[in-house]
Amino acid sequence: MGRKKSLIILPHLVDAGGDLSKKWFVEYSCRNPHSGKMERFREYAGFAKLETAEERRALAEEIIRSINGKLASGWSPFTKRKEVTYQDRLISESFAKRWGRERESAVTLRTYLSDFLALKEATVIPHSYQTYRSKLRIFCEWAERQGLDELHVACLTSEHIQDFMRHIVERNDVSRRTVSKYKQILHGFFDYMVKQRGALTENPVSGVQVIGRVTDEAPRPIPDKERKILLDCMRKRDPQLWLFCLMEYYCAIRPNELRLMKTGDIDMEKEVIRVSSTISKNRMTEYVNIPRQLLTLFRKMGIDGMDRELYLFSAGGEPGERPLGKNNFRFRFDRLRNRLGISPEYKLYSFKHTGGVALVNAGIDTWELQRHFRHKSIDTTEHYIRRNFAVKSDKLKNDFPDID
Repeated sequence: MGRKKSLIILPHLVDAGGDLSKKWFVEYSCRNPHSGKMERFREYAGFAKLETAEERRALAEEIIRSINGKLASGWSPFTKRKEVTYQDRLISESFAKRWGRERESAVTLRTYLSDFLALKEATVIPHSYQTYRSKLRIFCEWAERQGLDELHVACLTSEHIQDFMRHIVERNDVSRRTVSKYKQILHGFFDYMVKQRGALTENPVSGVQVIGRVTDEAPRPIPDKERKILLDCMRKRDPQLWLFCLMEYYCAIRPNELRLMKTGDIDMEKEVIRVSSTISKNRMTEYVNIPRQLLTLFRKMGIDGMDRELYLFSAGGEPGERPLGKNNFRFRFDRLRNRLGISPEYKLYSFKHTGGVALVNAGIDTWELQRHFRHKSIDTTEHYIRRNFAVKSDKLKNDFPDID
């Protein structure tokens, strides 16, 4: 009786005798069901960039674990990848308008990313969806240039993700905060592949190190002197931008929420502004109290008599049928600020933080501040205060004990 033919030779590391100057790879063999012959497969990706034997062996362990998991589930390298029709959500809008989004191809990283984006489009606000799409598009294009789209998504390892992080830092000199955003979005995608698609057993992003420039990108509250200069100039030269900044300051409404707000969202009778779930960052309809200073201004503008369906901020400096572009106010503010010679550390979003500082220094209760800023929890508000605000204290300034 002949010896039973093996179907698989499990993956193992070929390390060239430990010589780092030579190619290392993971090798495994499977019997081709059509020819009956054993065929050998090698995975080289990622090894050449690693400088120590320990790093290469750690990568080999990840690759071996991934291949073993796939083989155990019945996968075969000879299985023809299924052709599917899908909506490519990673291509640009101009390309999509001309050629459409529908594509037919084998199941690849791009198809999985497009499915994930379809889910996100239904669950996050448009501004957040655009962030997901732009960053995943960059990741997908990088992976395709590296030939990683030819691999099953389960073969993507932590080292591949770390390589991508190095790429965006080296090419674009991005900050650590930006890299963290990429990591957060990629972690969400691979979580989707683990929990909802069942295509992976673990998330390769979990162990990835965040790199990049350490910078403080948070908008800083604007001091009294600079704020007065900015507001006086805006009031004369750009009244629409002036109103936009006043609403940020008094109502803590985010710029993108303001941009999409309609005149009907301002309830003069109840003295509140409605931030609809369709535009709010956390997808909930919420209400913000209108301070007396802003209420007086709205009355002078005649908000009550305007068409409720008009966007408050539209072309020509007046309410209109179409909202302005998402970067319109930021560009206008930056130009005016630079013309006045004021530091770029003060941004359009600084007016919200400036209002928060004023409220804290006026002694507002933390619970009231939480409601006003529409934070989900008091812990978020307390963290926000610690991170952003230097609270004034007359006792510290005037009654601090002498050192001698």
